[in-house]
Amino acid sequence: MKIGIFTYNFPHYKSQQGIFKLLLSQFNITAIFAANPIKLKFRQSKIRISPKYSDVYNTLHIAESFLINHHVVKHNSEDTIDLVKGYNLDVGIILGARIISQSVIDSFNIGILNMHPGIIPLNRGLDNLKWAILDNLKQGVTSHLISKEIDKGKIIDLQTIEVYEDDTLIDIHIRLQELELKMMIEALEKIKLGKKLNDVNSDGVYHEALTDSEEERLIASFDSYKKKYNSL
Repeated sequence: MKIGIFTYNFPHYKSQQGIFKLLLSQFNITAIFAANPIKLKFRQSKIRISPKYSDVYNTLHIAESFLINHHVVKHNSEDTIDLVKGYNLDVGIILGARIISQSVIDSFNIGILNMHPGIIPLNRGLDNLKWAILDNLKQGVTSHLISKEIDKGKIIDLQTIEVYEDDTLIDIHIRLQELELKMMIEALEKIKLGKKLNDVNSDGVYHEALTDSEEERLIASFDSYKKKYNSL
């Protein structure tokens, strides 16, 4: 299976750990497609869920160390399509990307794999960890082959995590990220075996980033949420 990775052209923890996980699991990475940073135009919520990592490598450094082809390109570009077809890639994996166009998806022999930190289709879009709390949903990850519709496509697997009463938002975020990488390997194994996949057949709920008032509700409801979902 020939694999291409979508990531950012700056140090990014999930990308780093995902690449290491693939290599340790004996998957060969043919190419990395690293997009330069852009200024985000959508609203971003203020409550932080991610640790402030201090020792993270740029993917170029990792690629050079493991002899992986590395390209700095706009993900949604003819350059990317030409590279994917030139390498004859089977599967793309999103370890850091914005919305991927249908033409790029179609350039892969099988498709592009994403690990979404929420239950699809109930929890699509942004701030999934936070919306799970506000909507009283379990914290989980969905692995799927993407389509042009955001957080839809073909479902591979859905798994949930435990939530503990002494958890912080950062604890939950880390646990979800660990599950994403575990499910990435499991999903690739299922794809290799030709597992039959089901399309997402509902629009579910698409979320924007939380507003200030929604973040206030999040803080107010967090303790009761943890008690409800403790060890479920």
